[in-house]
Amino acid sequence: MRWYINNFNVALQQELEANKQGAMLFLDDVSTQKITTILPNSSSESNPPHFMRLTLQPIDSSGYELIDICNMGGMLTILRAGVENTQPAAWPMGTRVLCAATAHGFKTTGNTYIINRELAMYPDWQSLTIDATNGTNQILPPATGEADNLPIVISNMHDGDEIILELCGTNDIANIPVFLNASKL
Repeated sequence: MRWYINNFNVALQQELEANKQGAMLFLDDVSTQKITTILPNSSSESNPPHFMRLTLQPIDSSGYELIDICNMGGMLTILRAGVENTQPAAWPMGTRVLCAATAHGFKTTGNTYIINRELAMYPDWQSLTIDATNGTNQILPPATGEADNLPIVISNMHDGDEIILELCGTNDIANIPVFLNASKL
């Protein structure tokens, strides 16, 4: 579940490297306490059920990166970096850290995302990966050949999240692809 804090705007207390996934996020003590008070503690580092999306932005507002953080025993851990197609970058001490609404935050209703099969192919798992952050309404166009009839993995989805996935070109439940980490209803 995604959590927010209204009008949150603080300065980074320690620089962050471009490869920051799994790193600690250091803010002043008051700001850290403010986040850890409302963001439930997570016991799983690999897939915590609660997170907060933050914006890293230089003082001159010339760019930004979105990150997801979780509360790991009172410490802020960066779960994902470069989310919503932002470019991961190194950030110096003093960088602005904001909690603000983002484009994907508004993709819960009314928008339908068309999945690009070619971009969704994940060769290491021999599957298609569907990113839940693209919205709760998604369409998977029909497969064009036998090689495209791969199992499906849904990423960035947490307990309690829902997604409506329309599988085009399939009119029989027996022909629905295998879901490796989700249930068919």
